[in-house]
Amino acid sequence: MNRLLCILFSILLLAGLSACSGGYQSGMEFTYALPQNVDTLDPQTASRQSSFQVIGSIFQGLCGIDDQGEVVPGAARKWDVNEDSTQFTFHLYGDAKWSNGAPVTADDFLFAIQRALRPETATPSVDDLFVIQGARAVYNGEADQEFLGVWAQDEHTLVVNLERSYPDFPALTAGTHYMPCNREFFEESSGHYGLSAEYLITNGPFTFESIYSWSTDPGKRQITLVPSDNYRARDNVQPGSLTYLIDYDNSITADPITSLMEGKIDITTLPETAAEEAANNGCGVQVLDDAVTGLLFNADAGILKYPQAREIFTKLIDRQNLLDRRMDKNSQEALGIMPNCVHWNGGDYYTGGIPMFTQQDNTITETLLPSLLTLSGDSRMPNITIICPNDEESINIANGLLVSWNDALGSAYNIEPLDDAAFQSRIASGEYQAALYTLRAGGTTPYQVLKAFESSSTPSLYRDTGYDSQLHSLTFELSAYQELEEYLQKHYVFYPLFSDKTYYVSSPKSQGISASPDLLINFSRAKKSE
Repeated sequence: MNRLLCILFSILLLAGLSACSGGYQSGMEFTYALPQNVDTLDPQTASRQSSFQVIGSIFQGLCGIDDQGEVVPGAARKWDVNEDSTQFTFHLYGDAKWSNGAPVTADDFLFAIQRALRPETATPSVDDLFVIQGARAVYNGEADQEFLGVWAQDEHTLVVNLERSYPDFPALTAGTHYMPCNREFFEESSGHYGLSAEYLITNGPFTFESIYSWSTDPGKRQITLVPSDNYRARDNVQPGSLTYLIDYDNSITADPITSLMEGKIDITTLPETAAEEAANNGCGVQVLDDAVTGLLFNADAGILKYPQAREIFTKLIDRQNLLDRRMDKNSQEALGIMPNCVHWNGGDYYTGGIPMFTQQDNTITETLLPSLLTLSGDSRMPNITIICPNDEESINIANGLLVSWNDALGSAYNIEPLDDAAFQSRIASGEYQAALYTLRAGGTTPYQVLKAFESSSTPSLYRDTGYDSQLHSLTFELSAYQELEEYLQKHYVFYPLFSDKTYYVSSPKSQGISASPDLLINFSRAKKSE
């Protein structure tokens, strides 16, 4: 890690010198390969990360999350909060416009929240709205929308009352489901809203050049955006165009460094060792402390359907042996599933330093294994395979897991290293038993981490109605978050090992592309050398 950071400092220094000499130009074309197709570009119904990325380019919420994980103004130029953090007043920019020239108003944000709370809208993971006063009752049909604690005080002022004190609420408003929706345009779309460029207007830095900018032709699917001339800060939007590839040659994911060097794409994520190689070849690298790597069990796969099996595999792990196998000796042990970028009341989530992971217990083979085998009808613990990224460190750590299990269970367990595209595909399809998996925060609040384990999340990491019910009943208190984390721990779903990082690697000719812990990539200030 230290070597990589030194390389990054050198790259950034050279980039700064090039920028000073006028080497980077605005008005250039940028390309990003989406990991999957978008399901919709309607912020209130989107469920895929690919959709969130495009929506983040064409829409702007009340607030945003910057590359340091800090909450920054979005469509709201500022916000006020009362003494106990139960009421937030957002003041919108007065000159903000939709791409069709209509003014962006407080009613657009009010209507978006009202829409998201309609059961017929089927907004995924709507629970982040339940911190708003009356939202749960409105969603459950127990109260009219007039009971909702959100109102437009005037054209450019939105007031939000909360069920309880929640100082981190502005971070939630950066989420996709809080993005505005123009009431008049939505009603004129007659059920087609968000499904094509023709049925969308946008309030973000980018928009569609024409109704043909979102191509859905098989084999040629892509979304091409241009700066929105009606965007309030149009002069700060540097690219000439931004293309999101949906269909693309396999070589882009099979050999991403070459794709960056040849300009086929302008940014991607890479494992640390590959990021170091790319940095040595002149690529820029941004490092975010936004992840936790651990062992993920597929609770729908074979013997792992039994919680007792997952408990046995978990309690046999020699944690210290795995920590010692980490090549980066400066890496931190994870205290739980929450990455370092996650905050609570303005501070670190694990302020008390109390670990939230299962302790090793080798007696589990005597106390639990016999009853499990009776239940499953097996004569011994069945074999399972761990999939892992195909890099030296991941393979070494996965082998450490096998050592723990082979010694205790007297069987030969396996690992299957995969390149990144194949690994993510297997996770998304559920075709794995266990995985050395890096869980990314998805934001800076505990809720955004916990919702990754909701049954409807993409990819689906865990399907459990008990967990879903508890998440849907979330009270947004620290104890409620801890109870959900404890639920995952007691059901042996994800065993956290290391606090980890995400490496965003940009092409040597690109500058100004930035990523944030909410998994969004910001191209607004991107420039490029010829």
